[in-house]
Order: sequence, then structure tokens, then C-alpha cells
Amino acid sequence: MALKKEIFSSLHCAMPGMVESFDAATQTASVRPALKHSSVSLPVIPDVPVYFPGGVASGITWPVANGDECLLVFADFDIDRWFESGEAQEAASDRMHDLPDAFAFVGFRSRGKVLDDFPENPRFFDGSVPAHNHDDRYYTETEMSTLLSGKSDTGHAHAAGDITSGTLALARGGTGQSGTSASTVVANVAVAASGCTISSAQFAYWGKLAMVRLVITKKAAVSSGTTTLATIVEGRRPRCHAIAERGWGEGARITSAGEVQVNGAISAGESITILSTYVMA
Repeated sequence: MALKKEIFSSLHCAMPGMVESFDAATQTASVRPALKHSSVSLPVIPDVPVYFPGGVASGITWPVANGDECLLVFADFDIDRWFESGEAQEAASDRMHDLPDAFAFVGFRSRGKVLDDFPENPRFFDGSVPAHNHDDRYYTETEMSTLLSGKSDTGHAHAAGDITSGTLALARGGTGQSGTSASTVVANVAVAASGCTISSAQFAYWGKLAMVRLVITKKAAVSSGTTTLATIVEGRRPRCHAIAERGWGEGARITSAGEVQVNGAISAGESITILSTYVMA
């Protein structure tokens, strides 16, 4: 029994300790064990790794000061080689549960050092409560409610009649104007084919929607077939064309090449009106 007691008395598993100094560069402390063995004080243990939760590249830290209490836990074997290299190593000695192989968990408290009026909010080790402060980049709940009360909901929309000033881009339909047109110079809109003249030409667009109106006179008669009367100038040609249902008799259209065509007989000197709407490129 005496032998068993002697063996166990030389082994250390865990005991409270008190920090005597802390090295922030190495995150180690000198710790004095807070328990005596056979009325004899144990020696100060130097170079004890202090636990801070985290990983390889990050961690949670706090100030460690002289007099802070901690829990000392002792490794099964000599930790010296591991502590220097951070790799798995053979123990440098046959030490087991010995004082030099301690780890310190700072934060355990004896009854005499418990925090007064333990708070639900975070509290620093000096007993002060960190100020919960937002600068002017943040809004309070009241400020947010006030600001949001002036905002329209997601289903909010305006009718065209609600816009009473300013001019929107043509791609959005325009405001304060009916559209943009070019009719002063016929050549700006269309070029007559051989044997034809253009007495009037208009081109107007509202955003992507465009319209061409041409009055073309064919000098010589055409008995049948498809006849090209004019070509819309390159800058006015649409990507997608709608057939001009309104126009001369048996059919009129604007082709993808911008050619104004009719299909059927045409009398000499006959004037033909072509009206076509389409989507601009």
C-alpha cells in the first residue's frame, strides 16, 4: 500500500495553478501550482502553453495577467520535442505525468475570485463590461423603421400619366415628346428604286418600336410580280420587320434587306403608300 501511494504521489494529472508571468510572444506562462504536496509548495513551472481556442491561422485571445487562476493539466509523456517542432515525436525522456509537461487553461476561478454580479453580456477579466457601441454607419431599430416607412413596397408602380416632368431615354418609351422622326430629307429615310420617285418619307421611333411611312410613285406600269419600289437607308433598317398590311392593294412589305416591295400590277404614275411598323435592332 505504501508503494502504491508513493508511485501515485509522483504522478500529476490536474491541479489548480496561478499565473506568475505571461509571455504574449510565445503564449506561454510561468505558473505556480496552487496545491502543496506533503505541506511542501511545488516549484513554479516555466514555459507552460496557455490554451486559447482557435485553429492554425486564427484564435480567440484575451489578456493574461499575474494572479490569474488556471487549471494545470499534465501530459502522459514528455512534451518538449513536440512543443518545439509541432510534429509527432518520440519523447525526449521517460517522464510521465510530470510537472514540466503541463498545459494551462486560464479562466477557472476559486470562490474568492468569482466575477461579481455575473452578467449575461460579455465581460472582460478586469470586471468591466465592454461598451456596446455602434457608430453612424449603423441604424437603430427605430431609425430603420422610420426610413422604411417612407419606402414603397415591392409591388409599387407608376402609370405613364404620373410622369409629369423630365425626359426619359427613348429605350424607356420617352417622356415629354411623342418620338423622334426624320422627314425633312427624304434621303435620310429611303432611296427610290429605278423608275420610282418618293414624294414623302417619314421615319419615327419610340424606344425599340419604329414606323416608316412612304408615298412612292411608279413611273412605268407593272403587270404582275414583285416590284421593289425603294430601299430604307442602312442606318434605319430594322432587325425584325412586320409586313405592311396597310398600303397598296395586293400586298406590301419591307424585307430584311430593307427593300420596300409590292406584289401585283401597278399602273403608270400610280402613287403607293407604304406604312410599316417594326422593332429596331
